[in-house]
Amino acid sequence: MGHRRRRHAHVGLAGRADRFSAPLPQLLQRFRDSFPTPEPAGPVKRRGGPIPVGGLLRRIVSPQGLLVGDAAGAVSPLTAGGLDPCMRMSELAASVTFDYLRSGNRYVLEHYDGAALRRRYRIRSLMRRGLSLVREPSLAEFAFAGLRTPIGKAVAKRILFT
Repeated sequence: MGHRRRRHAHVGLAGRADRFSAPLPQLLQRFRDSFPTPEPAGPVKRRGGPIPVGGLLRRIVSPQGLLVGDAAGAVSPLTAGGLDPCMRMSELAASVTFDYLRSGNRYVLEHYDGAALRRRYRIRSLMRRGLSLVREPSLAEFAFAGLRTPIGKAVAKRILFT
């Protein structure tokens, strides 16, 4: 039995909806037109929607189930990335689920409250708000130059990667 190689591409745009210069389909078409792309050999599927970057939801657990990752609002306010927070939450979710199913004690679920993750998002949310105020490219360039210094690198590592 032969293996058929599938080729596909995912194309997307990110940003604040209130700052887009045109409707999203038009922007996607402009983006696509800016690169040489072959005609699709098969069906084209479109999907999308807003990524929640407002922080962790207040209630992410009940005896009926737990919310993890994007479903819980665990998405980086800076990058809209959700894989790392999801992986961090899933370990705790698995442990709490195991303890709950083994003991039947609903108070075990209180250990899955997301408080530690919520603390991590506060500083990132503040940074996101600060970055949203930047309107001048020169100010953004100055900020990124600061991130290339030893102190800036240490700060970025602490905020973004821990």
